[in-house]
Amino acid sequence: MALIEKTDIMHLGFLKKESFTGSSEGMRYRMSKVVYKDPDTELLKKIEAGEADYPVDKKTGEKIMNPTKERLRLGVWVWPEPFSFDKTPEDKKLYKELAFDEAGVMEGLAWLNAQKSENDWTELRISWKDRP
Repeated sequence: MALIEKTDIMHLGFLKKESFTGSSEGMRYRMSKVVYKDPDTELLKKIEAGEADYPVDKKTGEKIMNPTKERLRLGVWVWPEPFSFDKTPEDKKLYKELAFDEAGVMEGLAWLNAQKSENDWTELRISWKDRP
């Protein structure tokens, strides 16, 4: 079994803009930015204290009464061949969420290799008869 190497996956700068997919010996994988929109509690506290104003929507000019702040995470998925991510049933995918930084990418790479060695991906292969 050949390990997935750092040179086989994309760097953090790429993942900020695009998802990355690959495959190795019957296992498909994907790394992608996951975006959460959390309430911007710091800004709301400043607004309540009179230190800031509500942000304004640039398109409509309306005040944004519930301002949010984006929180980025790294999603890493694995699933058996032969289907693409979108065509594979959710119950066939394994998922891990990590920090969206270089350490998270390296931890994701280690997780991919662990999944690769812990499972017989050719045995888990999805039949064309079972396709969604």
